[in-house]
Amino acid sequence: MNKVEVQPYYVFKRFKCNLCDRLEQVEKRLVFWQDGKVIGDLLLCNSCLELLIKIIEGSEEVMEEWIFKGGGKDG
Repeated sequence: MNKVEVQPYYVFKRFKCNLCDRLEQVEKRLVFWQDGKVIGDLLLCNSCLELLIKIIEGSEEVMEEWIFKGGGKDG
């Protein structure tokens, strides 16, 4: 069974958001499950997390898609 879950941190830390690359206080992480095992997670600032949850729930429409370069140089 596939599942996406939001898990809170009990102690907040400053992390670089996996989507917008801003250094922000991260209060929750988005965890991806497949067949009862964690297959990945995302550390997201509050604004990116709220938007991604809306996309997953279908209440927000994706306007444009792009490929993340992982912080590397273009080209």
